[in-house]
Amino acid sequence: MSKILIKRARLIDPSQNLDKLGDVLIEKGRIKAIGDDLFELEAYVIEAKGIVACPSFVDLHVHFRDPGQEYKEDLESGMRCAVAGGYTTVVCMPNTNPPIDSPEVAQYIIRKAEDIGICRVLPTGAITKGRKGKELVDFYSLKKAGCVAFTDDGSPLMDSKLMQRALELTAQVGSLVMNHCEDDRLAYGHINEGYVSSLIGLSSRHVSAEDVLIARDCILAYYTGGHVHLQHISSRLAVDIIRFFKDKGARVTCEVNPYHLLFTEEEVLNSYANAKVNPPLRREEDRKALLEALRDGTIDCVATDHAPHAVWEKGSLQGAMPGMIGLQTALPMMLQLVRDGIISLSHMVGLMSCKPARILGLEDCGSLKEGYKANLVLFDTEREWTLSEETNFSKSKNTPLWNKPLKGKVVYTIFEGRIVYKDV
Repeated sequence: MSKILIKRARLIDPSQNLDKLGDVLIEKGRIKAIGDDLFELEAYVIEAKGIVACPSFVDLHVHFRDPGQEYKEDLESGMRCAVAGGYTTVVCMPNTNPPIDSPEVAQYIIRKAEDIGICRVLPTGAITKGRKGKELVDFYSLKKAGCVAFTDDGSPLMDSKLMQRALELTAQVGSLVMNHCEDDRLAYGHINEGYVSSLIGLSSRHVSAEDVLIARDCILAYYTGGHVHLQHISSRLAVDIIRFFKDKGARVTCEVNPYHLLFTEEEVLNSYANAKVNPPLRREEDRKALLEALRDGTIDCVATDHAPHAVWEKGSLQGAMPGMIGLQTALPMMLQLVRDGIISLSHMVGLMSCKPARILGLEDCGSLKEGYKANLVLFDTEREWTLSEETNFSKSKNTPLWNKPLKGKVVYTIFEGRIVYKDV
């Protein structure tokens, strides 16, 4: 279908301060018009009364396990998760096998995703060769191959001199560094150090491991002028550090995961290994600090850190791989914060769409402006559903929300003018 007409939707686009009822006409892959009572003879019509239509979501942090661990997820299953969750642009991490430390691996991912064709997958390159923290990659060649940022995600870059140089060099090629901020000499346990770790007698990861590395990276960004993006922050003090350096003018951005906003360390007592993540679920005081930082703009965006693992990799807490799937559950989780009065619906859309697009400087993305590529998500804020064998598109099911009631559902995802997901 070359034309799609969305009728009587609630249109939300923070990039234009837009929040109103209206119609959207899509033609030849782009937004042709936004207005009232639009009419087009040969268009596919979506009656969207009671439905929100907004720029489709952008996720700066996913793990699609391809190449090398396709039994957990591959590009196609991950992309189907993405569009079912309302995402048409996702940024995949380089902890694959082989890692994304060469133009060839980056191009493999880009070309395979383009062949599948239901959303855009943008690779990050590793900061160091083999993600071993010893020798920097060729940032220029990786960016030229299509990498939009650089990270050794899952393996924090501990060498401060290398991080300083990485910030300098990525700034020269017009890119940025992302870092998983946990000092691995302090974060060697399994869950947050606190009440729950004491109760069950499990080795823990102290919150200072996150704070120390976040402070270092902010300082280096301040002095080098490079752009550091801090991944999945979870600590109360980390928020204060980031706020301080932003006020100083450092090029620092950060993301938060929905599960750090809704869960605390006590979820481990309910969900066991499915609640094991790095950095770990923290205390209630940390969660409240994250919510306040979400409100005041210290936190720039929401990212899922979609991290699929096979059932056998989520056995005991002590032996389990850290991570949760999250692409399909991010929307209902964030809508819970809207219902709780923490943020507005428009603010939520900004955190999940406009702002992550802006961090990466993505053009034609994160907006409903006329002439832009038609990348939209339509969702019903009140629709109830469950993530189950019937609705899950991932190869994995490691989440505390498995078979739990959820509220808020994507009904259409449109990628470059094509309907790539529909549930009506």
